[in-house]
Amino acid sequence: MPNRPRRAFLQAASVFALAPTLVSAAPDAGALAHGRAALAALVAQAKKEPDVVNGHPTLVYLPFCAKANQLFNAHFGLNKTINMTEGVDDTYTAQMIETLKVGGSPDNIFYATIASDMPIYLDGGYVEPINDWQALLAAINPRVASGAVAPSSVSPAGASGYGFAHSNRLKGVGFATSVARSTLPKTYEEIADAKYAGHFAIEPWTSHWEALGYNYYPHRLDQYLKLLDTIGKNVYVVNRSHQLIPRMGLGEFNFMTLNDEVVAKFIADNPGAPVDYYFMDDMVPIETAMMFVPKKSKAPATATLFLLYFSHPDVQALRGPDAPNIMYGDIAIDNVMRQRLKGKPVWDWTMNPSTTAYLKWINGDEGKVFRTKVASAIRQRT
Repeated sequence: MPNRPRRAFLQAASVFALAPTLVSAAPDAGALAHGRAALAALVAQAKKEPDVVNGHPTLVYLPFCAKANQLFNAHFGLNKTINMTEGVDDTYTAQMIETLKVGGSPDNIFYATIASDMPIYLDGGYVEPINDWQALLAAINPRVASGAVAPSSVSPAGASGYGFAHSNRLKGVGFATSVARSTLPKTYEEIADAKYAGHFAIEPWTSHWEALGYNYYPHRLDQYLKLLDTIGKNVYVVNRSHQLIPRMGLGEFNFMTLNDEVVAKFIADNPGAPVDYYFMDDMVPIETAMMFVPKKSKAPATATLFLLYFSHPDVQALRGPDAPNIMYGDIAIDNVMRQRLKGKPVWDWTMNPSTTAYLKWINGDEGKVFRTKVASAIRQRT
């Protein structure tokens, strides 16, 4: 696909990606009554399940999961202790798959993942569908019941009724405010310009750069790898953003590619810090964090209630600036991020057949070779 039409397509996609925040049609009285009945049945089933269970949320949720557990119990009249398993998502989902393959029940009653990995679990038959999920959401979440939030904002297409979204990771650029914003790159291709050599940093993770490969797929990947090689040679340092943001603020280097919510969190924790963030003009890759109920869950009703309740305004209000929710969130960071994303080409791995085809390719044999080359290119200064 030529570059200009693809860019136009991405610009249109950004409108699509942010549209779910708009008001939708409220459920009618019959649908609401059906949802209340389904909810009552689900709560009754949950009361028969074990009171002490394990669940695996994504790491950014951990600081407020204990409070969410308290609110959950109070809301549904339950007495559940959900011990939150802390660790990398892929580790636990891999264990879940192996357990299910031998006919066992997974240790956790729900699991966290990112939207781009959901097809793996869906295709493998490892996820339990939630019946009546739209009616249940309306019965649990007052913003869904009023039509302020569409059910598809909580459980988007591609994972509808299986995976439930609660926050985002948004790829962009952090920078030292001592540097004029007008002098910083507006696109990722511009980073390769010699004038930026030695003045920027990148993280060692490859997901950001793999997503950007979409703009060059399938016929210009060699060109993209040459671009990354130049960027990798020009970079000042490769390290985690948590370690680098303070050094950037001190003027050690000018900017770095990262998850912008990490900078937002740093600013919240350090008011007046001389750093800020922005989104590029050519592409804004977004990873949506989701949770799902596995097959053979030891407490499927409890897990279902907890995941749906995670969309409730009371739980969503517990999030901090490091967990923005641009789909349906309503705290300060959500609105700031949405404002900064206006007019930007927002991109998600599963937002249409074209991106999904790229996702399938990059997880295949050829894609694995490509990912290895991406990692080698960007990690030259580790």
